[in-house]
Amino acid sequence: MEEKTRSLLQELFILLSGTLTVMAGATISPILKEMATFFHEIPNIGLVSQLVLSVTSLAIAVGALFIGFIIDKFGRKPVLVTTTVLYAIFGTMGFYILNIYVILASRIFLGFAVAGIMTSCTTLIGDYYSSEKRNQVLGFQSTLMSFGGALFIILGGALGNIAWNYAFLVYFLSLLILPGIIIFIPEPERDFEEENESIKPGDDAIEKKAGFPIKVGLLSYTLMFLTMVVFFFIPSQFSFYLASFAIESELLIGLAIATSGISAGIASFFYKYIKKALDTQLIFIINLIFIGSGFFLLAFAPVFWVVFVGTSLTSLGFGIFMPNINSWLLQHTPNHLRGRVVGLFTTMLYSGQFVSPLIAASIIPVINLSGRQGISGLLLIGGIVVFVLLIMPITLLLVNIIKNKKSIEDSIEISEI
Repeated sequence: MEEKTRSLLQELFILLSGTLTVMAGATISPILKEMATFFHEIPNIGLVSQLVLSVTSLAIAVGALFIGFIIDKFGRKPVLVTTTVLYAIFGTMGFYILNIYVILASRIFLGFAVAGIMTSCTTLIGDYYSSEKRNQVLGFQSTLMSFGGALFIILGGALGNIAWNYAFLVYFLSLLILPGIIIFIPEPERDFEEENESIKPGDDAIEKKAGFPIKVGLLSYTLMFLTMVVFFFIPSQFSFYLASFAIESELLIGLAIATSGISAGIASFFYKYIKKALDTQLIFIINLIFIGSGFFLLAFAPVFWVVFVGTSLTSLGFGIFMPNINSWLLQHTPNHLRGRVVGLFTTMLYSGQFVSPLIAASIIPVINLSGRQGISGLLLIGGIVVFVLLIMPITLLLVNIIKNKKSIEDSIEISEI
């Protein structure tokens, strides 16, 4: 097989592996109501059925804390292969074991498997690619994850029409990807002596010695967590929000939901070209402006069509935000720490997802509004938080401009001597 073909297949199966992470939640979201009806005799089944979906995010967040160390210790490919097999086993358990507590436990182990898949895939992208190619692959990864999420919801819903537990069969798709992972994704050669590509003379001495990108790591983790908390106000409240417009057309509601994934996927696809033209921090500024503006439109939407514009803006911003923050973190992370750094990043991402509906449920009673007004108030607060987060990239951009200006002035002084 030609090297170019093998390289393309390697990239393809890394990207396909990444789509398994969005399948984890998207697949069963359409059948939660039917599952709750089936287990109606179980005490607090409404809460338990919601936990079946949300506990996976918590398990991913916890699992990723440890999986990064395992990846750096034992390698990327062994973790990816093992967790893909576990993904198929625990993901499909809801099909053949009709016990709600067993299903709930299986979703915890599924979360651990997703933590391994997501962390190893992103780490492999950092290992295999650099510069423009890395940005391109990160963009493609976000695109496939966005479109994949919509596809898996459709598949889960279609199988769920046969019987609610048939939706769990979708997880068998991971076994179709497994042979490609084994054959076309080699364990990368890791040079533990290699210096961080981002370290330059004058960088912080502690960061240089430890190798961990302290400043970039803390900023990216904070930005990721807070953005996910706010961004997931929308999916956690969206069905109630749409119902407030008294829209009876299932098609219109479906289009409003699909708009989010399509917009994010399109934006991610063009990330490579955006990154080539703009600085990382400037991209963050644009992302957050888009997301914040979308939240404000949703908060004050007078008619249904404004919802389309609002969800499109938030999703366009988020579609570029994900590959941009991944690229920024990978650029500043040395090979021997990449698994741990990406693992902690995955923890922050899914921690934000998990606590978002809890925070939303706490805020709405405090603002003392109900129904659509309560959700609008929540979205308004979310928009304000996003614009406050602009302080981070704006500050970093100004610092970079000042540094660059000083470097130019120093170069001129040296040349004059």
